[in-house]
Amino acid sequence: MSRDHDQYEENVGAYLLGALTELEAEVFERHVATCATCRHDFEHMRVASEALPRAVEPVIPPDSLKKSLMEIVNAEAREREKVARSSSWRDRLRMPQLRPAFALGMVAVLAVGVAIGVGVAGIGGGSSSQKTVAAVVDHASAPMGSADLVVNSDRAKGAVIKLEGMPQPGPNRIYEVWIHRGGQFVPAGALFGVNHGGSGSAAIPADLNGVDTVAITREQQGGTQQPTETPVMTFKLA
Repeated sequence: MSRDHDQYEENVGAYLLGALTELEAEVFERHVATCATCRHDFEHMRVASEALPRAVEPVIPPDSLKKSLMEIVNAEAREREKVARSSSWRDRLRMPQLRPAFALGMVAVLAVGVAIGVGVAGIGGGSSSQKTVAAVVDHASAPMGSADLVVNSDRAKGAVIKLEGMPQPGPNRIYEVWIHRGGQFVPAGALFGVNHGGSGSAAIPADLNGVDTVAITREQQGGTQQPTETPVMTFKLA
């Protein structure tokens, strides 16, 4: 059964918050891959949600914060459960629709929570001991993908990649990390998968001195010695 475009518009915020089920997220990703309007809305909101933690100072949360947040979450859950009990089976097949104000509000809450939990300096690149590089993403392969490469100031100590919104690599396949040095790509010693929400991370143990590019491709399980596909994403270090 075909879905009207309006059914997806308000799910941008829900997807960013991880509020969709695995099946709903897959359906949403397929829609966004072919819908320029929703893809534009997603990119706009994603940039805003990623910028919010860097726009506030870290603070000590009051004791009442968790209680008030849980009251909101529980109230929303009760409302959804009530609607689900009274809805027809056809209505239950529809994707969840978060109201725009609620979705944006929750993105803000999420961002502030990140800032409270880890501090702005660590994720914003303010620390003198680390550098954060955003990925250049092939959106044809990963429409919702984004990632940061956190590089130590001492490049000999490697780096860490943190990813969001990545599609599953496929049956018997895995993501492999490559480093470009001396005119060629070589394995970085990192293979990884992602969870059902598309999140994942990979630690690069290799010495990054002299490396100008880090890349990620999909490869056969166990990895290969040379990339066999166009990179899903790249990080420019030089």
